Amino acid sequence: MILLLRLSGLSLFLLAWEAAGRSLGDALLAPPSSVALEMWALAGDAQTLRVIWQSLAPALVGFAISCAIGMPLGAIMGRSKLADALLHPWMSLFVVTSVAAIVPILILLLGTGWWFVVAVVVLSSVWYVVLTTYQGAVRIERRLLDVGRSFGASRLQAFRTIMLPALFPYLLAGARIGLVHAVRSVVLAQLFILTGIGGLLQEAGMDISTARLLSLLVVIMGIGLAASSGLGRVADWLAPWQKVAER
Repeated sequence: MILLLRLSGLSLFLLAWEAAGRSLGDALLAPPSSVALEMWALAGDAQTLRVIWQSLAPALVGFAISCAIGMPLGAIMGRSKLADALLHPWMSLFVVTSVAAIVPILILLLGTGWWFVVAVVVLSSVWYVVLTTYQGAVRIERRLLDVGRSFGASRLQAFRTIMLPALFPYLLAGARIGLVHAVRSVVLAQLFILTGIGGLLQEAGMDISTARLLSLLVVIMGIGLAASSGLGRVADWLAPWQKVAER
């Protein structure tokens, strides 16, 4: 039933888009039929596909760095009052600050190369990973840890058998949010320096028809959805007990 409702909503959206596109024309809003033809042409353009694929590399590296920093940092902040007091103001500040505002500073510090894009990705996604993990660590009931200690569990054993399973849903949520921001921010960074996907979008925006621009946007959204779904499948494989618990 839910799938039917989702498909119905998508169909209504595409029909409305098609009607609006045909009324306004390709120069203002290309209809889905024109966008689909452009996507078919895009699928056969090896050079464009290579540019898109190469653009994903800094996004993945930045995402991995964000998880490697954000997950332990969020867990420490959630379990340590001292770390929380020292770092929470900075986390709150960066979460509400648009990374676009500090891009010029990053260009001055790092130039416009590969590591500039990675830095933008990290600053865009790491704080969401920290915040989500922090919320999970704060919610771990102290009595569960006390029970583990009463049975002689070491700190490492308590972390592995109590904290980590309790944190897992928050780690997954933080990773998914961070991954979405990583894909978005790599486009933002490359729009500033007109390379990769950002360069393709800038070039498509100069075209008379908006079909190519919209097709690239659909591809970017598809990459984000596919990455988030793939991450969920990996999580189900690593921790099948969590999937059973959600049912």
